[in-house]
Amino acid sequence: MLIIGSTAIKNFFPDFPRNPKDLDYVVDKEDNKNSDNIEYLYNPIILKYQNDGFLKPELLLSLKISHLFHDINWFKHMFDVQFLMSKGVQYNKDIIDELIPFWNDLHKKVKKSNLMLTKEDFFSNAVNADTEQHDYIHTLINPVPMYTLLLKDGAEVELDENKFHKLSYEDKSKVVYEETAVMAWERYKHNHWREGYKLQLKDNIIKHFPSYIAMFAIENYKNLETPKVNYRELINKNYKYEH
Repeated sequence: MLIIGSTAIKNFFPDFPRNPKDLDYVVDKEDNKNSDNIEYLYNPIILKYQNDGFLKPELLLSLKISHLFHDINWFKHMFDVQFLMSKGVQYNKDIIDELIPFWNDLHKKVKKSNLMLTKEDFFSNAVNADTEQHDYIHTLINPVPMYTLLLKDGAEVELDENKFHKLSYEDKSKVVYEETAVMAWERYKHNHWREGYKLQLKDNIIKHFPSYIAMFAIENYKNLETPKVNYRELINKNYKYEH
């Protein structure tokens, strides 16, 4: 049978810091019953690529990344992703793209932001006071917000993937930081500003970022998970919005 999870990671990397609490097997039927310290996980996708032994690191990483698009044991999966990447393991994007629809069928499908809407429709929610407030907050962090450099020609909300890929690493990081900081200010007012940012970054990867920005944020999570400045203090100090 095929072994995954912490046991498989520790098999390849003995210095993996988390000791396995149970043994996870991948199976091709949904009717296997779990027992003490053994869990059977239905996943026919992974079994197409390997069907016995310890799941290879490249497949482990691809599997772990695919989990990051649902809010289930999210920080544990992210820790494992960062550990595997620190070991030089490469993921397979095609397998990730194959796994995501499988998880959407198995779990409740995540409602993702629709960037193809007009600004009026996109901001018709209970978070923003009106259609202009979100953009105004952006300008308190950066007078020329990064998202304005990425808008598709003629679009109000939709981004151009090619424009993102042409940015430098520093500017791509600013895209992630600015959007996360603004949304954390809007949604996590009662959390410490660092904690709110970290929670919002998770939310953005799961349901708000386009897939190509989400993947950049995952690949560079260690550098992006902690904001370098107190965005909440910066916004509150200069906030003068009227509607």
